[in-house]
Amino acid sequence: MKILILTSSFGGGHNSVAKALRRAFEEHSSVKVRVEDVYHLMNPKVNRFNARLYVSMMKYLPKAYGLFYDLTYDREKDNIFNTLFSLPGLRKLEELLEEEKPDGVVAVYPTYAGMLKILKRRGFPVPKSFVVITDFVAHVQWFHDHMDVYFLPSKEVEFHLYRKGVLCQKVEVTGIPINPEFDLHRREERDLILISAGMFGMTPAVEEICEVVQSLLPKNLRGVVLCGADSRLCHRLRGKFSRLELVQGVLSHEEMAKFMGRSALLISKAGGITTSEALSAETPHLVYKPLPGQEYYNALYLLKNEAGMVAHTKEELARVLRVFLTKEELREGLRENIRRLRKPHSALSVARGIDDVLRRGG
Repeated sequence: MKILILTSSFGGGHNSVAKALRRAFEEHSSVKVRVEDVYHLMNPKVNRFNARLYVSMMKYLPKAYGLFYDLTYDREKDNIFNTLFSLPGLRKLEELLEEEKPDGVVAVYPTYAGMLKILKRRGFPVPKSFVVITDFVAHVQWFHDHMDVYFLPSKEVEFHLYRKGVLCQKVEVTGIPINPEFDLHRREERDLILISAGMFGMTPAVEEICEVVQSLLPKNLRGVVLCGADSRLCHRLRGKFSRLELVQGVLSHEEMAKFMGRSALLISKAGGITTSEALSAETPHLVYKPLPGQEYYNALYLLKNEAGMVAHTKEELARVLRVFLTKEELREGLRENIRRLRKPHSALSVARGIDDVLRRGG
């Protein structure tokens, strides 16, 4: 059997999910997997420009993105925006499906589900279709009728899908697919406070976080800052924070899992993948100045389930961190709620769910 996974370079999360799924298939089944970005196939240069534009907007104009997200978030599933967003790349996807002839196609980016729906309506022979939602919130752009299976991060998103009246064969709450290392490298003794700037340095106000952490860091904990691919950020921080260790470059999954597995606390943005990895590692997550859009709702998910913390100002960050460091019952409560929410072996659960549908013929 052959699977085609459709991903996107807008942010790092979709590619991370696609790679985790491909790995799960390759390690636990005989299914052949191809991962493709339709927008990259259309025009690599334009796709790279758009991906950089997305990162720049999230870093420098987050309110504009948040306004657009909120204006389109809770519409009916059959709306003009869903259709318009799904039109670019439609012909390229049709060509790809004709070339590959996969037994199943997996969308880990919302507009691909819309493309598949349009192709089905036009009578194109679309194979079994699966949608994997990659945040703890579901923008209506994800919701399209007549997919075979939706794989969801949480019960809350499942309710949202039913509320919108989405017609699909099957729904499974599996968690967001991540690599298995985050299940494997948890340590009982935690000796780090981990500050992550994200792969592209998108975590807001990293220097403010460093100032607060350095001022409150107890002697029994080390402070580590992951600068990601943002070399300029690492250069700015070097020499300013003598008590914090700086790590530059994009880490492997295993390296990140080892850092997270020994961290008493993670302070970072609230991307769907980072949030899932922290839950899997049983690491409390403090989100500082959550970015508008899906990251705001990811942070809200942690807050509502008492499995994470949020701070919006430097003063608030200091208060929250001080309470976390001094209140053992708070730390234990967070860890207990994290254990309740975490979904072990999420990538393998999705891969097995897809494999089962294909082998049973629906």
